[in-house]
Amino acid sequence: MPKRAPDVPAEKAINGGGRHHRYVFFAVASLALFMSSAGATIVATALPVIEHNLQADLVWTGWIITAYQLVLLTTMPLVGRISDEWGRKRVFMGCVIIFTLGSLFCALSPNIFWLIAARFFQALGGGGFMPSAMGIVGDHFAEDRARAIGLFTSVFPLGGIVGPALGGWLLDYTPWHTIFLINIPVGVVVLILSHLLLEPDPAARRTRVDLPGASLFAVSILFLMYFLTRIGENPAVVFSGVTWILLALGILLLLAFLRWEKRVESPVLELSLLKNPTFAVINGLNLLYGACILGMMAFIPYYAQLVYGMSSLAGGSLLTARALGMIGMSALVSMILNRTGYRLPMTAGFLVLAASTLGLAFLPHGPVIGGRALADYWWLAFLVFVSGVGVGLASPPSNNAAIELMPEKIAAISGLRGMFRQAGGVLGTSLILLILSFYPDKSVGFRVIFTGMAVFLLAAAPFIKKVPDGRGCLKKENRLVD
Repeated sequence: MPKRAPDVPAEKAINGGGRHHRYVFFAVASLALFMSSAGATIVATALPVIEHNLQADLVWTGWIITAYQLVLLTTMPLVGRISDEWGRKRVFMGCVIIFTLGSLFCALSPNIFWLIAARFFQALGGGGFMPSAMGIVGDHFAEDRARAIGLFTSVFPLGGIVGPALGGWLLDYTPWHTIFLINIPVGVVVLILSHLLLEPDPAARRTRVDLPGASLFAVSILFLMYFLTRIGENPAVVFSGVTWILLALGILLLLAFLRWEKRVESPVLELSLLKNPTFAVINGLNLLYGACILGMMAFIPYYAQLVYGMSSLAGGSLLTARALGMIGMSALVSMILNRTGYRLPMTAGFLVLAASTLGLAFLPHGPVIGGRALADYWWLAFLVFVSGVGVGLASPPSNNAAIELMPEKIAAISGLRGMFRQAGGVLGTSLILLILSFYPDKSVGFRVIFTGMAVFLLAAAPFIKKVPDGRGCLKKENRLVD
């Protein structure tokens, strides 16, 4: 096997060799990440409009979210490793091209099934932005890597602030296709600047990437999603043998994936990490976290528009309220983790999330203050903001907890964490769509969903005691991974 070309020094890794050029690329990479994040939240605001315009069932409309999450689930653990071997510039620019073309295909989709397929393709690019760009940022800010990566990853929630409001405004005044078309000029700019700023990659190294394992895992989840979709579309198919064959195939493929991962040289999922009881608890919490945050919160604009008759802009701005609460609290918690450790903010975050979902379930209308009832919009915005505070409390410690146990495997552990969160988001979204399909009155369906989420969050809180406290490690090394 040929030797890999030596790493390019940070000072010369950007065209021109000047230090200021790396800051320009940092801005370009952040723009790509922002585009991916904003695109995800914009779609959440568009569900009712797309459902109406494409005359699609809700269970299929929801696939435009779950399709994207499913591909993220399988690509994120792979792209970082591929970019290490094939070249950062090559992989990053490939992801930009795929995402931009996928956005165009989404905008041109004539029906819901074309749109779902286009979202699959778009996510192949979007899923590679974070790991490939993070590798470039880490390479070129070697002397201050932790701070640079922390700032870079903080761009993602900014998309959660701008995306919903921008999407709501566009949907109120333009056709739904516009939410995808706006990605195209941004993608072209990012592509041109990346080509100009980054030095050519060294020759690609031949490496084994676990594409069969990733494919087995993705297809197994796909069968499980389709099993739930069939029941949601027509509950009578629960008596059909085909329906249960889909479930059996999903389970068999999942078992085949686990068996394959034991044998392959470079697995996408390091099963040895799952054998550690502490890792098992942390990843179980990540699965629930993904279901509640990536799954449930994606339906907040749909809930506001369908149950309260709010506009697309009003419904989308509720996600902006959540992002504001999340960013502010996340920044505060990151600064005090060395004093609090991991368990206290994680427990507080789960309890705050449970309280906010119970409020959505049982207090759907604003309280009366000074003889005047608080408007439903501001009450919902407050509850969603509180849920964002809960996410901000729980996210930084949960991001760091597993890494502190085995910091030499930071890449594998980060990929594992992302995989479990995305899996929770995919399955959570599918279950929400299934539950809603059984309730003609969607407000009742959402009440059941919010109550169930709160119960699961409260039940999970005691398991946080098994998470490493982290205070000793943080005081010694002062290592934070946002």
